[in-house]
Amino acid sequence: MAGGQSSRMGQEKASLLWKGKRLVDYAVETLSPLCKELFISSNNPDLIVNNLEILPDGYRGIGPIAGIEAGLSRASNEICIVVSCDTPLLPTKMFQYMLQEHQDFDISLAAHEGINEPMIGIYSKRVYPVIREAIGNGENKPPTIIRMNRWQEINIHPNLNFYSADMFRNLNRPEDL
Repeated sequence: MAGGQSSRMGQEKASLLWKGKRLVDYAVETLSPLCKELFISSNNPDLIVNNLEILPDGYRGIGPIAGIEAGLSRASNEICIVVSCDTPLLPTKMFQYMLQEHQDFDISLAAHEGINEPMIGIYSKRVYPVIREAIGNGENKPPTIIRMNRWQEINIHPNLNFYSADMFRNLNRPEDL
């Protein structure tokens, strides 16, 4: 997910450098060991990321659910990982753990300290028609659409060997960089 408006940042986040790398490159590096196909959800046609396909939103101006819809529409896998590019400290091992815990849920979201993360999760392709119908009915809020499916939170806590206190650090504003 690299297509947000970045209104708090004041410029597109995906291409911003943090510790010598673009934010989008952190997500690609994290997911590459786990995924046989990767897509970048972005409305920026000039964004180039390792020759990966850039998927523009099919529905403009409705927020991140449009990026999830675009990715699920293109994915050939039944199980898809969704991650926003503004959380660069998420480890590959966390997604391995989440895939193990996903079971037969439609959606599994990373959760920490009582917060679930709709843009950090495992989405079954089964949710694609539900998302399309919700968008068609004017609903575009991820939490509402998630609750229309069989979903779970996967608690990411300090007892897990990959856990770090700042792994969910979100870079939304210039001062966060």
